[in-house]
Amino acid sequence: LFGMDPLKWRFEPKPVLNLLGLDVSGLAGGPSLALLTIIIFGIWSFVGYNTVIFLSGLGNIPKEIYEAAEIDGGSKWDRFWHITIPMISPVTFYLSLIGFIGTFKAFNHLYVMRTPSAQNTVITTSLLVFDRFYKANQYGVATAQAIVLFLVILGLTFAQNKLMGERVFYG
Repeated sequence: LFGMDPLKWRFEPKPVLNLLGLDVSGLAGGPSLALLTIIIFGIWSFVGYNTVIFLSGLGNIPKEIYEAAEIDGGSKWDRFWHITIPMISPVTFYLSLIGFIGTFKAFNHLYVMRTPSAQNTVITTSLLVFDRFYKANQYGVATAQAIVLFLVILGLTFAQNKLMGERVFYG
């Protein structure tokens, strides 16, 4: 048991990168890479969920439709473009709607990854509301900002529903 403690640091990449001459101490903290780090984290954290939902949508497409298109002489590209894309359009619509709303209400990972050296390059409306409420004790301003954020999200969600809702195929 005494030898187990150093083993947990074996796969830590920082010493290996330091041996190679790369300084990674401020990788996520600097203003130039802070936004990129948050984008990479967002992609990493949601790609699994989106993949599972897309695979579920692909699994619900009846195989008979593909067989009929193959008998009719449709190429793989034609089957993908004229069968797969329209049949998973409800899934695509759902994921785009959830992703759009999630972008506006992103808070947890931004709050945790925000550092003073990032110099407000990753400030969002939700972080601004939090700072006004808890740090500046401006409860009325924070509430007004939260209500405006809600109304903006609601309006943009209705607009997205109107624009993309016409293209969704519920076959």
